[in-house]
Amino acid sequence: MRYYEDDLGIYYEPAGDGRYITVTDADKKLGEIEIPEYINGIPVKSIAKKAFLGCKILRSVKLPRGIDSIGEWAFAFCDNLNSIELARDDIKWGKGVFKNDKRLKRISIYPDCATDNMTCMLLAAAPVIMDAEYLLDIKHAGNPEWIGKWDTRLEHLLNLADDEGYHLYVLCGEEDLHFDYEEFLEYNREKKSELCMLRLINDKGLSDRFGKRLTDYLLEHTAGCDSDAAVRVLIKKHGDEEEYYRLLLGIKAITADNLDILLHKMGDRHTQMKAFLIEQCGSATEEFFDDLML
Repeated sequence: MRYYEDDLGIYYEPAGDGRYITVTDADKKLGEIEIPEYINGIPVKSIAKKAFLGCKILRSVKLPRGIDSIGEWAFAFCDNLNSIELARDDIKWGKGVFKNDKRLKRISIYPDCATDNMTCMLLAAAPVIMDAEYLLDIKHAGNPEWIGKWDTRLEHLLNLADDEGYHLYVLCGEEDLHFDYEEFLEYNREKKSELCMLRLINDKGLSDRFGKRLTDYLLEHTAGCDSDAAVRVLIKKHGDEEEYYRLLLGIKAITADNLDILLHKMGDRHTQMKAFLIEQCGSATEEFFDDLML
């Protein structure tokens, strides 16, 4: 029998002959949820398949220590899910748990085996951007071997042609993606650019060789290039995050030569960052300010 916990906005049912509880579904209007360790004195042990699927407003999730398994697609298509906190590092993951959660930025562990910020961010990128669920290895995340696997996966993605998989997409494309060929290419370039920036900002254990590979990719996809995927990612996903601007300035992906192009792309948004860029690169050209007056 399934029950509803009104205070939490979740549905659950007893399992294991009543010895534990499985969360089976959730109110689609949830903005955040902290699942308790016990409901009516019975331990909460698992999240069922598709339990939070399509909770579009859900931003953050905190799970108790008792939960040791999360079913397939449990948090998939949660468009605004930004962070998930776990209390243990030996969770059994189903497939596609975070599928299409494009805003997921942090998967962290609390409190006694807390993960550092870099690891939280790289963990979140693994299933969402890299399609590498095998990197949801919480117990080993952040150690040199795990970081090496993460970098190997990213290098593999960079080596793939930008149209890799397009014929499969045409045949059985995901219902939420509607691309023509050129849009498909840019979509993949944006994913690669985002991962390059993420890794350069979180550079623990990053080799000089691979760091140069990531830098070169961003330099090939900045403002003024045939593809400006890197600056599109910067504006769309990190528009007010100064560390990303500092990164691109530091590797010379943003310079006085392409500053006007970037400022135009930013439009009337991100005023503080535009002022920061002008300060760092020198004044924008007269043409830029003339355009603002039109």
